[in-house]
Amino acid sequence: MLSVVMQRSVNSQDDTKSITYILSHVFSKVVRLVIGTISLPALTDILKAIYVEEARKKLSREKTKPTKSAIALITGLDTRVVSTVLDQNLDKTIQTQKVNPENALIDMWSSDPFFQDADSSEPAALPISGRGRTFQGLVLRSIGRNITVKTVMDRLLAWESIQINQGDIDTVELIAQTYLPLSDDRVKHIEIGLLEGSRVLSAVIHNMDSEPEYRVPQQGRWTYRLDPNNYKKFRRSVRQLLEKQIKEGELLLEEFEEPTKQPGQLTVGIGWYQWGDHEPEEDVE
Repeated sequence: MLSVVMQRSVNSQDDTKSITYILSHVFSKVVRLVIGTISLPALTDILKAIYVEEARKKLSREKTKPTKSAIALITGLDTRVVSTVLDQNLDKTIQTQKVNPENALIDMWSSDPFFQDADSSEPAALPISGRGRTFQGLVLRSIGRNITVKTVMDRLLAWESIQINQGDIDTVELIAQTYLPLSDDRVKHIEIGLLEGSRVLSAVIHNMDSEPEYRVPQQGRWTYRLDPNNYKKFRRSVRQLLEKQIKEGELLLEEFEEPTKQPGQLTVGIGWYQWGDHEPEEDVE
């Protein structure tokens, strides 16, 4: 009997390792999309809030009282952390994040009276170095000691958020109170990518919890044996196939779509995409 229990434990550990390995691939794509835009501490706080919220929902679905102790057990969080997260709500946690260090700096510069002009209450022009009411002091208070002043200054200069005023004492002036390191086009692509990823996962979760007859289509097909010289030809053929299916899908949605928006209606959709395991820069010319 002991050997059976041990074997089950080994199998469970192997399954966990497999999931962890796949998660690293999923997370690497998410991080590639958002790195430089959203900081790891911001993502960590959001993830904690989501873990606690999903744990609460899971326990409720299983008819188990979602106590702080029970939530801590299945999330791996300390009960004190769970208490802090529960005292807030998920939307508030997301909205109040300083999404990256540069925005945290600009926020402090714009809102902390210590770094504002006493007469206008606008962000003051700050001497670059030195302690206290300087740009260096602002970096230390808003970001920390591990990032150099030059690194921060170079980033903000590159995005035209600040300018350097030369004089007997050079100063840094804030000229844009929003730091947007993304073009509108890139923001759009990031939003689409993350939304489509979440929709695929929604289909998987639905199928895991549904009887076979109620499962939705969620399939993938691929080959490991494509000649790189044929990649562009394959991609053109796939585009033609998907464009035909997209038109058919649009007609199907129109057939079932109600003429006006009413309470209680559902959101449903169909997705199409083609993927590969190589990097975009590796596309064959």
